[in-house]
Amino acid sequence: MLNKSSQVNNLVVLIFLVSVITSIISPCYGQWGTPSEQALNKNNQTGDDDGGNANAKKHKGPEGPMTPLPYALSSTYLTYLARTEMELYKDIKNYAKTLKERLAMAEAYLTDYEDSTIKGTEHLADADEWTKASQVSSNPLMSYRMVRRFANEFDVFGAHVNQYLEGKLVERVNKLGGQFGFPGDRDCNDGIDALLRLHYVYDLKAMDLVNGKIMDVETHVGLTPSQSFKIAEYSARNEYYTLALDWLKATEYKIKELNDTTVSAFSLANTYKRLIEKHDRDFEKNRYQGHLYMFSDRISTVPDAVPLKNIMMEKYRGDRSDQGEAGHYAFLALCNGDDFLTPKERSKLYCWIETKRHPYFTIRPLRMELIYKDPEMIQFHDIIPDAWIKDFRKAAMPTLQRAPAPNSPGATPRTAIYAWLEDGHIPDAPIARRMELMFNLNVRGMNASEALQIASYAFGGHVSTHYDSLGVRSTDDPIIAWKGDRVSTYLVYLNNVEKGGLTAFPIVGTHIKPIKGTGVYWNTSLKNGNVDMRMLHGACPIVLGHKWIATKWTHLNENFLKRPCDLNPNK
Repeated sequence: MLNKSSQVNNLVVLIFLVSVITSIISPCYGQWGTPSEQALNKNNQTGDDDGGNANAKKHKGPEGPMTPLPYALSSTYLTYLARTEMELYKDIKNYAKTLKERLAMAEAYLTDYEDSTIKGTEHLADADEWTKASQVSSNPLMSYRMVRRFANEFDVFGAHVNQYLEGKLVERVNKLGGQFGFPGDRDCNDGIDALLRLHYVYDLKAMDLVNGKIMDVETHVGLTPSQSFKIAEYSARNEYYTLALDWLKATEYKIKELNDTTVSAFSLANTYKRLIEKHDRDFEKNRYQGHLYMFSDRISTVPDAVPLKNIMMEKYRGDRSDQGEAGHYAFLALCNGDDFLTPKERSKLYCWIETKRHPYFTIRPLRMELIYKDPEMIQFHDIIPDAWIKDFRKAAMPTLQRAPAPNSPGATPRTAIYAWLEDGHIPDAPIARRMELMFNLNVRGMNASEALQIASYAFGGHVSTHYDSLGVRSTDDPIIAWKGDRVSTYLVYLNNVEKGGLTAFPIVGTHIKPIKGTGVYWNTSLKNGNVDMRMLHGACPIVLGHKWIATKWTHLNENFLKRPCDLNPNK
């Protein structure tokens, strides 16, 4: 009797706890705006403060619209969310502890009642309640224990109940959430997409990820079978056949290993069945269309068929043409650390110290490296100080927003958040003036260049291959008509990346590793004004860590007579 009562009450409290927390958090999804600079700096533990720079606090960054936070796309928001959850964990743990205390009080009351009143009236099983009550009142021991229960156990329990634990927890969660909100379904899908992108680009194994291994790093944090199965289902729905099958196999293995019952055998088998049927039914059509996530053969007839990607990678290995699928598979190879430069090309690359471009560089020389000769790509080492980096990130924080959707006009598929800073937003970090000294270009002024773009990438964050030159000569485009096309790109890495995040150039055949404070310069268009097709490039997904970059583009109208052809004195 006592054990049964204890189990029932534990189950009731557990269900109640889950329902309360769910009711607290669920209504908050998608209702929050971009975090303010003050709130983010208060909770951010990654060094995004002013670093002791008193002047940084005087300058206000741009103000942006309040939009839902793209949590899974930004290391800043993920860090903020992790810091918030640390506080939320403490509150919920304290709530659970208090519930256990309340449950213990309830159990004590129930135990005493069952040991006295129920035991003392067992012989009156067929009697009505009033007869049983009369029996209690006629027994001095039962009567005393009843009075004692009301005076002690019940009174203490009642006082505990009056603490309104749930109301306090709701109030605390709302306070922690503030105006920013918690992740919703879109954020979960962003996270799954990021994991699948890493899976595809770096040829990771779902089994490794489920077991907490990312490349050669043991993280000791894996996924449960139900979490793994959700990723498998998502992959299957989106026709990521090769990835979905890998996740299904990993899920099946973990279910057997853990004797897990959260995923039914029917659901697993049904997902397998539908995935294979759809892959094989659309096999010819998908192969003709260059589907990226299909197998080399129909799975039902060739169960050990390999992903078609493996075959295509070998076919196009080292291919630096811009035709068809070559660029895509060259990009994947570069992201994995390959390099296609010939010995002859490599022999022309070198480093040098530059002091002659401006008297300033006599006392602070430029450390330059030729990344590629034609088209010319120059890397500048230790080009900006840490104080500038902190200013960039702090000024960008209030207006970081999700990139335009891939189907937006002129948009390049990418997963990151962006902000745009005018010179007035970062007066203590005059990057435009520094660029003028370095490149002999007009950079300051409305027509000379675009605002400085600050981009933040979280895990899986990437940019598909693209050209920076807008390639539009029609006056119908207001930016082109006003400023002219982009003529140069200057990209600066604002932090080191633990794994992934290379900038890859498939046609040039090389990649650049993100190194904090390093800048890279190249011309986006040819001298005749046409797009330089050789400068196709993209940002490889982040595997571990995060990435911040700053990018500045100069435009044609104020630079058509100025081309920094003398960047390399040995040219």
